[in-house]
Amino acid sequence: MSSTVEAPRAPARRLQLGSLTVALPLAWLAALVLVPNALLIVYSLWRADNGVIVHDWTLMNYRQVFSSELIRVLLFRTLYTALGAALLATFIAYPLAYFVTRRLGRHRLTAALLVLVPLWVSYLIRVFAWKIILGDTGVINSFLQSTNLTTQPVEALLYTRFAVFLTLTYVAIPYVFVTSYTALERIPPALIEASHDAGASGFRTFRHVVWPLSKQGAAIGFGMAFLIATGDYLTPQLVGGLDGTMFGSIIVSEFGFAANWPLGAAMALTLLAVVLMLLAAVARLARGQGVLE
Repeated sequence: MSSTVEAPRAPARRLQLGSLTVALPLAWLAALVLVPNALLIVYSLWRADNGVIVHDWTLMNYRQVFSSELIRVLLFRTLYTALGAALLATFIAYPLAYFVTRRLGRHRLTAALLVLVPLWVSYLIRVFAWKIILGDTGVINSFLQSTNLTTQPVEALLYTRFAVFLTLTYVAIPYVFVTSYTALERIPPALIEASHDAGASGFRTFRHVVWPLSKQGAAIGFGMAFLIATGDYLTPQLVGGLDGTMFGSIIVSEFGFAANWPLGAAMALTLLAVVLMLLAAVARLARGQGVLE
């Protein structure tokens, strides 16, 4: 009798467990993604009057975003700086990941861990390290003066757009390396051996087998690097100065010092929309599979 009662309960328990497994990620998504973005949308449609938020529905904030020359300049500066840093990080990290996976054999895990060591250090400390390296008494200027290449510190290294670009590239490299390394590791060695057995050169094997099968990993790393660079506001403040100001910095100022949350929300949503469109284009370009020719 008990077995007859217990039998229907097992599928019911599995159904409850499956529902709970689905409900928890959905709740996390709603609490940390959907609700904050919904609040941003609502705030962007209100207005601020001397630091006080007025609940009047308006598109004034978006008109200000698109009509302000300063905001447009900072938006484009942020996008091309982030794109440049993400591209350079990808061009450095992907070949490095390829070398580690294909040339180091049993030592590749150790090499991968060495590349990822910076991720174990606080982001703020890594940025401060570059501030010290590029400073007037930093490593570069000390070397230039000790070798009599310059008589005074080179001021163009710190508090410039170049300093922001260099630091963002450095920060992004480990992320691109991780995704590229993972994608390259998943390529079956039998495919590469089959390509060589078919008479394909190393370049043709890379072009038609390795790259198509790993480019999605590189694209994911590029997307992560681009997102980090576009949303970063600490790096421009620490190593960029006024000349290196980026879009994230003025968004933070609108939510903080200026106390204009509606305009800050409109700027944040504008940046989010542009970033999503660019990432969608990258994802489309990254589609495809490797073929043997």
